[in-house]
Amino acid sequence: MSTELHFGTLFEQIADIIGDGPALVHGEDRRSWSGFDDAAARLASFLADLGLAPDAKVALYLFNSNEYLVAQFAAFKQRLVTVNVNFRYLDDELAYVLDNSDAEVLVYHASLADRVAAVQSRCPRVKAWVEVDERVVRRHTGVTRSLRWDDIIASHGPADRMIRSEDDVYMLYTGGTTGWPKGVMFRMADFVHRLLAGYSFRGLAVPTDGASLLHSVRVLHDRGEAWTSIPACPLMHATGLWLGSFYAQIMGGSTVTLTGRRFGAAELWSAAQDEQANSITIVGDAFARPMLEELDRAAAAGKPYDLRWLRIIQSSGAMWSAEVQRGLLGHLDVTLMDSMGSTEAGMGRRLATRTSTITTAAFDLLASTRVITDDLRLVEPGSGEVGRIAASSSVPLGYYKDPVKSAATFPVIDGVRYALAGDHATVAADGSLVLLGRGSNCINTAGEKVFPEEVEEALKRHGDVVDALVVGLPDPVYGERIAAVVALRQGAAVHRDDLLAHVRSQLAGYKVPRMLIVVPEVTRAANGKADYAWARAELAGERA
Repeated sequence: MSTELHFGTLFEQIADIIGDGPALVHGEDRRSWSGFDDAAARLASFLADLGLAPDAKVALYLFNSNEYLVAQFAAFKQRLVTVNVNFRYLDDELAYVLDNSDAEVLVYHASLADRVAAVQSRCPRVKAWVEVDERVVRRHTGVTRSLRWDDIIASHGPADRMIRSEDDVYMLYTGGTTGWPKGVMFRMADFVHRLLAGYSFRGLAVPTDGASLLHSVRVLHDRGEAWTSIPACPLMHATGLWLGSFYAQIMGGSTVTLTGRRFGAAELWSAAQDEQANSITIVGDAFARPMLEELDRAAAAGKPYDLRWLRIIQSSGAMWSAEVQRGLLGHLDVTLMDSMGSTEAGMGRRLATRTSTITTAAFDLLASTRVITDDLRLVEPGSGEVGRIAASSSVPLGYYKDPVKSAATFPVIDGVRYALAGDHATVAADGSLVLLGRGSNCINTAGEKVFPEEVEEALKRHGDVVDALVVGLPDPVYGERIAAVVALRQGAAVHRDDLLAHVRSQLAGYKVPRMLIVVPEVTRAANGKADYAWARAELAGERA
């Protein structure tokens, strides 16, 4: 039996072990592992009929759903590469990712069809447009040559299984600090290894190969300990897909996705209660604060949620404050795992329980993580020196079609290849990592990465705007809020709301400034470079 470390192979064999055990839940749509495998195999047959060669790209422009994970599995089966597309993207952003990734198939939800229709003529490489119908959404007709998901599944038999290569590419697109989104490429077996550390939290030895992994799946299944996981955040991001779904799947567990298009804490806690969830994945305080407020409300009403099965809440991608963590632990006897990292590399984490001392933005370094100065020295604990965070475990192959950025982000230092994601930190005397912020001006708002120059350019495309600077300001809920300083042409009188609407017409909603002020002139350095310190001071004075 083939046991290569490849998601396509491992998921197939987990399905053979688990059979009728739960794999996917989305509202009333429930799939067993056998059903998960069968649907993916039928979609894989369709992809094979298209003549897609190994390494061809399948883009997923989807909300959280069972179809998202089925499409992912189907691509793995055929040795294809999935491309995650942010469902908030508008025309230019969507067209860019489809073109940059060389996508040949797009799977999209029907409610996004108008956006898809707007870019079809700009995406000649796409051979098939697959629409996932939504019962509560009117049928869109703007996409030409679209194929219905249900028709494809019903009209195709399961594809034959195959032997796959551990050298196949797994890729995830990220905005990060790279400006326009870029695909981070991993060797498949290396990426699977990155996930296997989750077994140590279950009291089992970390598997070293496919055979030992499948043995561990059988052990958990026989014990009745296959976990149910809820990614409260989007699967289109690494936190939701990797921590929220892949971790559970690689251990024979199930993934429960929420049906609401906007995060609702009451829906989350109700799903956790009804599905007896063991794990929940979030992105910092933007999720955790409303979760705590809902627990407080339910307790005050004398109707607390029954969450006895919950064991862990894990977060990555945004600040998770000590205050909110302590509040959650007042209601829940669980472990909180706050992870610090990026798509390119995992770097640190901190576990908290009711008996822990909890500190905001302090992390324990992973064994493979270093903090390195600009002259390539290791930062000594307690020295107060600031350096860049570097990780040497499961380092990506590089960025898709960007060798220059790949060389800069994944350098070789003293014979060891590292991933440098741009984060700066120091190392406390006890060896813990203290995150200071990104070395670039990338803004992190509720886990979404926003490149300031992109928003500035959108503002400056307004006919009455002569200059603009965009920065991130501290926000108690979102981590950072996007704020803009704008200078208008002489004599122009433009309302703030009109400027924001102009940005909203070009960029995803999370990139629109939450604060905007107009000044007589935008201050820049003599060489023309942006003076972001001045912009922050102007905005801070306005806010005060």
